[in-house]
Amino acid sequence: SVPRCYLNKQLATMRVLKGDPAELSCTVSKDNVTGTWFKDGLKLTSMDGVVFEKKGLVHKLIINKVEDIHAGKYRFEGGDVKTEASIFVEDPPQVDKILLKNLTSVPTVAKAGEGLKLRIPFEGRGPIRAAWLKDRMELGDDTRIRVDKTDTCTTLSISSCDRKDCGDYKVRLKNDSGILEINLKLMVIDKPQPPAGPIKTVERSANNITIQWKPPKDDGGKPVQRYLVERQQVGRNDWETLGETPRSCTSFTTSKVEEEMSYYFRVRAVNAEGVSDALESEEVKAAGKASPGAPDAPEIISTSRDTITISWKAPCKTGASQITGYIVQKRKKGTVTWLPVTNVPVKDKKLKVTSLKKGVQYEFRVAAVNAAGTGQPSDPSEPAFARDPTKPPGQVQDLKVSSSDGTSVTLTWNKPEVQDGNDVKGYEVEMRPCNSLSWTKCFTLPAESTSCRVQGLQAREKLFLRVRALSDGGPGEPSELKACAGAAAAVVSPRLLIDDTVKSFLVIKAGNPIRVKIPFE
Repeated sequence: SVPRCYLNKQLATMRVLKGDPAELSCTVSKDNVTGTWFKDGLKLTSMDGVVFEKKGLVHKLIINKVEDIHAGKYRFEGGDVKTEASIFVEDPPQVDKILLKNLTSVPTVAKAGEGLKLRIPFEGRGPIRAAWLKDRMELGDDTRIRVDKTDTCTTLSISSCDRKDCGDYKVRLKNDSGILEINLKLMVIDKPQPPAGPIKTVERSANNITIQWKPPKDDGGKPVQRYLVERQQVGRNDWETLGETPRSCTSFTTSKVEEEMSYYFRVRAVNAEGVSDALESEEVKAAGKASPGAPDAPEIISTSRDTITISWKAPCKTGASQITGYIVQKRKKGTVTWLPVTNVPVKDKKLKVTSLKKGVQYEFRVAAVNAAGTGQPSDPSEPAFARDPTKPPGQVQDLKVSSSDGTSVTLTWNKPEVQDGNDVKGYEVEMRPCNSLSWTKCFTLPAESTSCRVQGLQAREKLFLRVRALSDGGPGEPSELKACAGAAAAVVSPRLLIDDTVKSFLVIKAGNPIRVKIPFE
């Protein structure tokens, strides 16, 4: 629609976008009145793009396409009519519509390691301020990224694209007439990350080995097409290609194994951009035809300052003959080498391991023995310290709600009393709604923290909170708030603070400034 301004109805200000049409009109009382138009005090007889019309009592000034020269104060005089109107030409930032559609309709794609330049020319009344944002944060210059701006365009340059550059970008152009925001998406494609590990041995026999892995956490922006599987015999340097699997299959079975021979396996993911780095397995040994399978991981029964007692269960696969005993091995946590615990197989399925170093953390594994030999070792046990058992810590002191708002409550407490050198290692914070009996863990905090803020609550929500101390002896008894802690409502309606100092009626002389102060809270 054409913006119109009716002068004699006192609609005396009109804002028009540059390039749009505009129309001023004035109605006089007699048909024979000859009117005159003025602009900024000068009589208008002719002007580029301006047409004068008279239809009966209505006099019109029509601008087909508003430009900057058309901005100003217009006046119409005719007969007993004399009135004014102003035209303000708005010229906000603009970008070519075809370019805008290309930028916003499909993601911009770049390859990892290659450079990228995104150049956006613009028009509009200067000065125009330009900013680039990624994930709502404004971008600045660094070693890889640079933002440039001239009077007519802005450019984002990335010297070497990386997968972390993927995301949602926004270009914000702003001048005194308005703001233009352009949302675009950048996709950086690369070869995939290695498959997610570890490589698990699903099945192991004298004739074949089946391994399993997980898809890579990042496929590089292109779907994984297949996986490449290789094998290396322990003691050799060369790798042998076993085959490949489609993207939907993350396991592989090879029959190219020799009885009781050990191997390493590695898997690579492939997409349209290339081949990932390899995920390598630990040593995998093919079983003997009659040797037993691997037991489950041993369990820790008890500990003391120089002993740890473990137990285990017999393997599901006992082999072709009866199990005669078990080989037990130990290692310090973080090391690779397994050391034998005894010189002969253990007959029982429980063992007290002695002569350990106090305060050192150990892992254990066992392997079953029968007439054909020693089977595959179990997975390692959970790590355990060689030390006397300790009691759990006492209750935290002075638990209270120190502050709250519409969406959170803040808890503070004091450390429990130290008992027999049983130092606190951390704290566990839990919560439950008033209408539930189930506790939910909120935080696990370090020992130096004696406060926390529980967020994400609804206004006026009530809940129970409790905190317990943690130590090497386990979790202590929780301290629970005696009453429901309610998060206070955050919304307070505004209120005017009008008193006798605020005048309700003012008389101001035309042309003078006016300032009215209205206090509120």
